[in-house]
Amino acid sequence: MGNTDTAWTSAAPGSASSGAEAARTLLERLRGCADNRWLLLLAGPVCAAALVIALLQQRPDTTLADAADGLGTATARLGWTVADGAEDETQRGLALLRQRLATLRGAAASGGLVLHELDLLESRLAGLGPRAGRAELRAVADLAERVTAQARQEMLQRQARLGLWLQLLSATLALTLLLPAHGLWRQRRRMRRALREFSDTLARGAESPPADTAEAGVSARRWRALADLSADWYWESDEQMRLSWSSGSSPLTTQLGWTLDELIGRRRDELPAFEPPALGWDWLNERMARRQPFRDVELRARSRRGDHALWIALSGRPRHDAEGRFTGYEGVGRDITEHKLGYERQRENEQRWALMVDLASDWYCETDAAHRLQPVGRAVYRSAVDYLEPGDGRTRWELHTATPPELWERHRADLDTRRPFRSFEFPTEARDGGTRWVSLSGIARFDGQGRFLGYRGVGRDITVRKQAEAVLRRDNEALQQAVAERTRELQQINRDLDAFSRQLAHELRTPIGHVEGIAQLLSHRAAARLDKADRELLAMQEQAARTMRETLDALMLLARSTVQAMPMDSVDLSALAQDAAAGLPALERRAPLHWEIEPGLRVHGCAPALRIVLANLLGNAAKFTRRVEAPTVRVAAAPDADGRLRVTVEDNGAGFDPALADRLFVPFNRLHAGEDYAGTGVGLSIVQRIVERHGGTVAAHGAPGRGARFEFTLAAAAD
Repeated sequence: MGNTDTAWTSAAPGSASSGAEAARTLLERLRGCADNRWLLLLAGPVCAAALVIALLQQRPDTTLADAADGLGTATARLGWTVADGAEDETQRGLALLRQRLATLRGAAASGGLVLHELDLLESRLAGLGPRAGRAELRAVADLAERVTAQARQEMLQRQARLGLWLQLLSATLALTLLLPAHGLWRQRRRMRRALREFSDTLARGAESPPADTAEAGVSARRWRALADLSADWYWESDEQMRLSWSSGSSPLTTQLGWTLDELIGRRRDELPAFEPPALGWDWLNERMARRQPFRDVELRARSRRGDHALWIALSGRPRHDAEGRFTGYEGVGRDITEHKLGYERQRENEQRWALMVDLASDWYCETDAAHRLQPVGRAVYRSAVDYLEPGDGRTRWELHTATPPELWERHRADLDTRRPFRSFEFPTEARDGGTRWVSLSGIARFDGQGRFLGYRGVGRDITVRKQAEAVLRRDNEALQQAVAERTRELQQINRDLDAFSRQLAHELRTPIGHVEGIAQLLSHRAAARLDKADRELLAMQEQAARTMRETLDALMLLARSTVQAMPMDSVDLSALAQDAAAGLPALERRAPLHWEIEPGLRVHGCAPALRIVLANLLGNAAKFTRRVEAPTVRVAAAPDADGRLRVTVEDNGAGFDPALADRLFVPFNRLHAGEDYAGTGVGLSIVQRIVERHGGTVAAHGAPGRGARFEFTLAAAAD
């Protein structure tokens, strides 16, 4: 190799045969660099890799581990049922244990595993009678636990032996790869040095080899193919750092649309294709002015039309001629667009994750297979409250000792069965001595072989919510107590008012009855001695007393309508209307009254109160249709948009002025003269109050001489 180097560097720059001599020298050096013995040494690592693959094929099947876990679950369930003493649950536990035992036997047979106590367990299960005692069941459960432990121990031993063999073969593979890799690396260095020196010779002005020199032509063609087809491209610059040559694989010409004429003869800071690097052009120019090499300087290159861009990494070193004079720079370029975009996406994702962690009220946590908290970075705990330390290496029940043990027992039951848990809430003690509440949610994580690795989840400080719930609970209790006290007071007041009204009514009825009785007695005894004017005065006195008594009765009914109890039930409104119509007093009429009551109307309400409503409405309809030729009263109903039932009582009687409809529901307000249509003016007020106590509304529509229509809403009866 030393003689070859001397022949390479001693070629005269201006001789006619320097190009051919350089090509021949390059071929000789490339042949010398190509050493096949390093490739032969790669057979050793290949064999070791094959052994590793074969051992991996022999790794224990997860079916046996699943069968062992299934038998352990069935054993635990049998133990619980034996402790509870439920016979049905015990029989189901035994059936499940037999099923999981058969599965374990099949898995052990397929895996070549011998379990000594498996036959004993089967014989014990076969010998159990339908009324097995608790001691026998406990003995079977203990034997099943030993079989499960034996299966898991055998699996662990197999995995340990396999892991040891894999470690030995991995070490052998690493050692066998080291020697040929080192040799191939040295061979590559020699080939690159040969190519670089050949490039220097061409840059010093060596002529192309003659056309009739076949070997030199082949060498030159191979070098051009290597430069043009490589993933990297080669470039050179002159003493003024202007680009003097570039291989044909540069993406500036192949992808971005620039031509070599637009690039050759310019410095990189003068090329319109490049944007300044991160450290600026001055840093790169200063480094090149000091003749220092540079590596992986990242530049963003734009397309000629400006609609596309690539990221390029340039590396270069100073170049010297045979006399040691500086002749420029040489180097390679590489398209790193995919790498750069991937890095930018990764950095954006990391920034987004960090921002979410900083702004979120929750925090992230991880545990290992023993449920010990694992470190996940202090940034993740930045949002955690001060009392919740990372607790690396400790379990939660070791870290939060102020939490009641029964909460941890229920939580550990979920963890032992690998179940996910959500919103597990527990109290803990803060640094300031107060109590804080934490809510945790987590899910189990497994590796590629299905082995349990621990839990991953999030936590949240819910102290404020718990405090608000406590305050709300106290306020509700205080409100309920205040409402109960106020209700008792109102009930007492209502009872007092009812007693007062009854006493007052009794006191008023007595003198009213006396006045009415005296008037009737005088009219009977002295009728012969009284003239017509005196008899009319007695009749007026008797009518006034009767009207006063009716007004007093109406007032009492109005008062009771607001305080009487209203038990709600399904009510046949059609039947109530029929009864109310039949119970109306007979009136002097021009023609018989025709009733049209829709059948099957059912509502949810208080039957006695609704009877009063219908009696008042139907009584008014009957009263105001006395002078009609063909009097008709219709009772119907239709559902509203909100699901309630709208009941209509319509007649073709005297009607009323619609502008005065609101006065109908004011006590003692009458729209017709008393001598035409007698009444107290209280009935519609009672109707309105009863309907409103049912949660409904009342409306009146009418026109003088064209009848009236009253509508009220009630809740429909449930199917």
